Amino acid sequence: MDVFVGRLDPEMCVVTAAAGGERAGCLVGFSSQCSIRPVRFVVWLSEANRTFRVAGDADVLAVHLLAREQRGLAELFGGQTGDRVDKFAHVRWRQGYGGAAVLEEARA
Repeated sequence: MDVFVGRLDPEMCVVTAAAGGERAGCLVGFSSQCSIRPVRFVVWLSEANRTFRVAGDADVLAVHLLAREQRGLAELFGGQTGDRVDKFAHVRWRQGYGGAAVLEEARA
């Protein structure tokens, strides 16, 4: 967890969720390590966000840490709404543990 959190740029964290055949993702403004044992990480999602709705039915969420130079990825997930745009059509991603949508370009 130290390596994960050490690489964190708090303004550049994307969370993705997948459930019921839907995928969603958004740039997150608030996230933090919240427990040492067991190691846990928390993100806050806006109730108005589509990602919040999909995340409610997801078994797991994927948290992606972006480097400062990954502005395009941050702008896509922070500036577009999944209600109108399939963000995943513009990035490489794969299905991960628990069905999570994992962005392959994320640094961590």
